[in-house]
Amino acid sequence: MKFNLKNERVKKAVENLIGDYGFALASDGVETYVNFIEEKVVKIDYRDKILTVSVFAPSHALWALKEFSDLFSDAPDKDFNKKYTPRFEDLTYMLDCSRNAVYKIQTVKEVISQIAISGYTSFMLYTEDTFKVNDYPYFGYLRNPYTEEDIKSIDDYAKSLGIELIPCIQTLGHFNSVTRYPSMDSLFDIGEILLVGEEETYKFIEAMISFCAKSFTSRRINIGMDEAYLLGRGRYLDKNGYKKHFEIMKQHLDRVYAICCKYGFKPMMWSDMFFSLAINWKYDNVETLTDLVPEGIELIYWDYYHTYKEHYEEMLKKHSVFKNKISFATGAWKWLGFTPDNRYSFKVIEESAKACTENSVNHYIVTGWGDNGAETSCFATMPSVYYAGYINFNDYNRGKKFQKGFKNFSGVSLNDFLTVDLANRITDHDDVDEKNSANKYLLFNDLLLGTLDTIIEKGQGDLYKKHVKRLQKAEPKTGKWAYLFNTQKALCKVLAIKAEMGVKLRESYKNNDKNALNLILKDLKKLYNLIEVFYRTFMAQWNKEARPNGFDVQDLRFGALKQRIVIATEKLSDYLSGKTSSIPELSEDLLCFMGHGKDYEKDLDQCEYRWLRMSSVNVNY
Repeated sequence: MKFNLKNERVKKAVENLIGDYGFALASDGVETYVNFIEEKVVKIDYRDKILTVSVFAPSHALWALKEFSDLFSDAPDKDFNKKYTPRFEDLTYMLDCSRNAVYKIQTVKEVISQIAISGYTSFMLYTEDTFKVNDYPYFGYLRNPYTEEDIKSIDDYAKSLGIELIPCIQTLGHFNSVTRYPSMDSLFDIGEILLVGEEETYKFIEAMISFCAKSFTSRRINIGMDEAYLLGRGRYLDKNGYKKHFEIMKQHLDRVYAICCKYGFKPMMWSDMFFSLAINWKYDNVETLTDLVPEGIELIYWDYYHTYKEHYEEMLKKHSVFKNKISFATGAWKWLGFTPDNRYSFKVIEESAKACTENSVNHYIVTGWGDNGAETSCFATMPSVYYAGYINFNDYNRGKKFQKGFKNFSGVSLNDFLTVDLANRITDHDDVDEKNSANKYLLFNDLLLGTLDTIIEKGQGDLYKKHVKRLQKAEPKTGKWAYLFNTQKALCKVLAIKAEMGVKLRESYKNNDKNALNLILKDLKKLYNLIEVFYRTFMAQWNKEARPNGFDVQDLRFGALKQRIVIATEKLSDYLSGKTSSIPELSEDLLCFMGHGKDYEKDLDQCEYRWLRMSSVNVNY
C-alpha cells in the first residue's frame, strides 16, 4: 500500500520505521492528510481517492495508516468513514533489559517501530543496573549498560514515531547483580533490598533519577519498588529495631517521591508491596493503606496469571479504595526459558483488558519480562504484543480480521508464527491453562539425578518429533523471522530425544535391560551433537538481538549440560562393558517433584524456569 503523505511529521515517522508493515511512501500513492485533534478518537475518512486521518495521539497516525491499508485491500474501490475509540488512552509496552539480555539499540528501535504500528503510545525500558550512573562505577559493571547517549538515541527515535519513552528502574529491591561488590555493600539492608533511611541510599537513588532526567525527555518514571518482601529484616532491623513493613515503605516512598518531584518526574510504581504484604500476601483490608501512598504516584496493579475476568475485576475494585490513579500491567509471556507462550498471553490479555475496560482503567501495560536469563527472543511474543494493540481499537475476536492484520504486520500467517510456542506444548490438547516451561526444564533436567523425571509423561519425545515437523513446515514461510523458528526447531530436536531419556534410563537400569541401555547409549551420543547445534543456533539469535555480556551465563549452563551428558555416557558405557558393577545415581528411588512422595503428580502446568532448581538438588549457590 502506497501513501502520498502531506503531513511532514507523519511522513518522517514512516520514513524512520524499521521494518516492512505492508505500506510505504510514494508520490503516486493515496493522497493522505493527517490532522491532530483533541477528541480521544481515531477517524479514518476515505472519499474521492483522498484519505484523511484524524488522531489525538501521534503514534495512532501510524496505526491508522496500517488499518487503512488492511481495509483498502478488502475494498479498493469503496469509500468509507470509520471512527475508533480506543479502550485505553495510554497503551504501554515494557521490555526487560536487565536479565542478561541488554538489547542492542537497533533491536530496541525495531520493537518501538512494532508497537507504534500496533497503536501503542508509550514504551518502558526496564533497567535495574543496566545503565551507567556517575560516581557508581560498579553499577552496571561488565553488564553492557546503556549510556546517556544510548538512551538519547532511543528516545529521539521513539519521539519521531510519537512514542513516549519512559524510564523504568528500581529504587528499593531487585539489585542482586550489584550486591556482590564491597563498595556497594553499605547500601543494602538484606539480600538485594536497599537500606531505607540512610542518606547514602538516597544519594544513590538521586544519582539514578538524575541520569533518567538527563537521558529521557519523558517526565513520567516507573520507580519499581516491587517484591521487596524482606524489607527491614536485615541491617535495617539491627540499626532501627522492628518496624512494620508499611511504616518503612511510607518512610522510603516519601523520600523517593521528593527526589522525583525535584527532577520534575511524575512517578508510578508496582502496587504489590502495599497489597501482598497486607495480610500474609493476600489482597485484603487495603482501606487501612490508603493514606500511605502520596496521591501523585500512579499505582500499577500487575497480574499475569489469571484467565478469567472476574479475578481482575475483584482486584481492581480493591485497588479503587486508593486515591491514586490505578493502572494495570499484564504479560506477553517470554520468561519461561527459550520459548514464548503466546496462546496463554492472548487469554490473559483478553480477560484483563475486559476487566480494565469495565473498570475505567485508562493506562494498560504489556510487560515482556526475561526472568532467569532472557533466553526468549524479544520478537517471539509479537502476536501477543500486536493483539493488545489490536483490541485497543477492535473487539477481542482473533478471527479473520485479526489474522489478516497480523499477516500484513509481520509478513507471517498467525498459524505459522504460533509454531514458535511449540516447545512448551507437552500434550496434544489445546488447553490454555496448560502453560508450562517444558522447553527449559526438559532441557536442563539432569539425566542421572532425574530431578523432574516424576512429572514427565510417556509420549513426550514423540510429540516433540511432531513439533519438529510443524516447525520445518512453517519455517520457509517465516521470512526475516526464520531465525526464531530455526532456534525452536533445533530445541525441539534435542527434546525429542532428551524429554524421556532420564525416565527410560532409570527404568531400563532397574530392569537390567541391557538392550535398552545400549540404545540409550547410542542416543546419548546423538544428543550431545544436537545440543551443540541448538547452542550455536541460539547463540546466533542472541548475537543478532542483544549485546554480548550476559551470554556467558548460557555458556556456563550449556557447558554444564554437555559435561553431564559426557559423564552419563561414560558411566553407562563403563557399566555395560563390565568396568563398573553399578550406577549409584540410577539406583535411587525418586520422590515426586511436586512434594507428594511416591505418589507422582504429572503436572501439566509446571512453570519452573529457574536453572538452579531444575539442574540439580545439590548446593550450588
